[in-house]
Amino acid sequence: MKAADKKPEFELVLERVFDAPRALVFRAWAEPERIAKWFAPKPLTLRVDKMDFRAGGAFKMAMVWPDGREHDFGGAYVEVVPPEKLVWTGEFPGDPKDNIRTEVVFEDLGAKTRLKVRQTFSVLTDVNRQPTQGAKQGWTMTLDQLAEFLQAA
Repeated sequence: MKAADKKPEFELVLERVFDAPRALVFRAWAEPERIAKWFAPKPLTLRVDKMDFRAGGAFKMAMVWPDGREHDFGGAYVEVVPPEKLVWTGEFPGDPKDNIRTEVVFEDLGAKTRLKVRQTFSVLTDVNRQPTQGAKQGWTMTLDQLAEFLQAA
């Protein structure tokens, strides 16, 4: 059995409807200056160091606490299908390469968009065990911020 066929040790699935058209919701994920405004649960902020937004492109970002501590993460985009789907893999420093896989599907509902997020961790390690415990809350807060960002856009 290949590693890709193995059941992940952690899986999170979320679904949310946003009161914004699909193209606008997709752009919020696709442009560094936009994603930096919402993609970190408060009180953290997001710093985008690199974002080559295309299949095969790499990204490097950090979530920054108010006291200056940073949580670096990075990875690569696997699929970028505007405005329908994003898939990326990544890892935390010290984790196995491509340990995290995130898939975001944007469903067109006319003036609204249904967003489906599925995130998996192939292996739980000492590095990622705590972040997975707070993943549902963190993603929920982050999607709340996306909703606020879209309303202001």
